[in-house]
Amino acid sequence: MLTITFLSLLGLVLLFLGFAGKVGLVKNLAALGVLASLGILLFANQDALVPAGMETQLLFDANSLKFSALILGFSVCIVMMSRSLVKKENVQAAEFLSVMIFSLVGALMLTAFTHMITLFVGLEILGISLYILAGTLKDSPSSNEAALKYLLMGAFATCLVLFGMAMLYGATGSLDFKEIAAVGNQSVDSVLFKLGIFFLLIGVLFKVSAAPFHFWSPDVYEGSPSIVMLYMSVVVKIASFAALFRIFGGYFHHLSYFWWGIVYYGCIASLLVGNLLALVQKSIKRQLAFSSISHTGYLLFAILVVNNEAIAGGLVFYLFAYGSALLVAFSVMNSWFESSENYQLDQLKGAAKADPVGATVLALSFLSMAGIPLTGGFFAKISMFAPAMGDGLYHLLIVGIVSSVIGAAYYFKPIMNVWFSTEEATIENATDMKWVAMVGGLVILITGLFPDTLTSILAMI
Repeated sequence: MLTITFLSLLGLVLLFLGFAGKVGLVKNLAALGVLASLGILLFANQDALVPAGMETQLLFDANSLKFSALILGFSVCIVMMSRSLVKKENVQAAEFLSVMIFSLVGALMLTAFTHMITLFVGLEILGISLYILAGTLKDSPSSNEAALKYLLMGAFATCLVLFGMAMLYGATGSLDFKEIAAVGNQSVDSVLFKLGIFFLLIGVLFKVSAAPFHFWSPDVYEGSPSIVMLYMSVVVKIASFAALFRIFGGYFHHLSYFWWGIVYYGCIASLLVGNLLALVQKSIKRQLAFSSISHTGYLLFAILVVNNEAIAGGLVFYLFAYGSALLVAFSVMNSWFESSENYQLDQLKGAAKADPVGATVLALSFLSMAGIPLTGGFFAKISMFAPAMGDGLYHLLIVGIVSSVIGAAYYFKPIMNVWFSTEEATIENATDMKWVAMVGGLVILITGLFPDTLTSILAMI
């Protein structure tokens, strides 16, 4: 609660600093503030400043701290990378960064809720902030379209979640997830109870863009500013999966015989739909949007392996590896195409001739997303596949491996364009190499060569 309070105050301060017109101060304070909130999360007592009655509604346990640390760590990098966006004439730095900070409040609540009210409040704070962020470029029709689509589909998903909550409350008479789960042991035959779980699950699957509830994400990702798309792909995905894992990997773990099949077929659909449709995309952002759907499928392995207590560590490892690779890729491409918000695969042709260092780091990020050995992404997939094999989910493993092969095909497309095209480079600013990309590339290599190092660090949180 202490970190949430700090972030709320930080957002308000940034908002009022906008009247001073000091963009540099706002950006630096935002980055330092999020970094400070990470320190508060890891080293301060989160029970401080908890209002009366809220003691049991937010619980920052070990898993919550890990997910929250990932959220804040990636957010620091994304705030630092937002320079190219906030310097545009029609983008107010204070408004953009304050809304992003407010969205972090909702994201942290999704990692630590124990009560339906705090889950709903977290979803709404995060969702409303994202509607605004998606429409940051007010003069861009695609950005406005993305904001509208996200508003409509996000509202629909929230309605499903709320409908499920109402049914669970009607069946159990409680809003506390532990109490609902305990009552569920005696009420599993209740139609109202089962419908409540069903609608809650479908609503959350919408939020994580699992197939067949994925259709909103490619358009929203493509139309949003690249920094916002990166934020959605990394931070929002971590928060959404933290919520999904908390509910169905924790509270409703013992009811898996009812909801397991829905997640199973959603996992297979996400793997196939995401990878197959990514093959035919020409826009990098749209390709990465379908790629995000496929990674949702891999992440759903962690929900399906209900008998493995250590799967939470694998889920955190996967989210870290995937987020690091995306962060590196966008950092390089943003430095190359600073004036563009929707880069195409053809624009990457010959880039290695102008910026071999950036091209190397970009290739490394795509190799990691493909799960090639000696990268963090390879061991991330192993952390999902190994527990599934232990549970005997061989059919799911076959689909996952085949999907990985398909994924490698489209991940190699940008690498081929960058390194093996005979055309001259069209990149705009080859010398502006982001420090985020360099550090991130090093992290990808370290997690690929020494995966136990990251595992040990995460175990200390």
